[in-house]
Amino acid sequence: MKIGSRIGKPLCVDQATATGARLDYARVCVQVDLTKPLLSQFKIHGVTYFIQYEGLEKICLNCGKYFERSKCYCTSSPD
Repeated sequence: MKIGSRIGKPLCVDQATATGARLDYARVCVQVDLTKPLLSQFKIHGVTYFIQYEGLEKICLNCGKYFERSKCYCTSSPD
């Protein structure tokens, strides 16, 4: 759950993550604030961990925010 708290509010983990049966990745259900940019990675003790989000198809790759329209109109979005 410590890894999940880097991303948002951890809600639960899958059985393989909880028991340590799978060590190559952790699967954590996390509540995130969609009004803020989402992290794509973070470091713990010098090791970089990359984040994959599920169920969030409308995340702008430029600003990292969730959008509800057909496209994001952030200021950093290329035309």
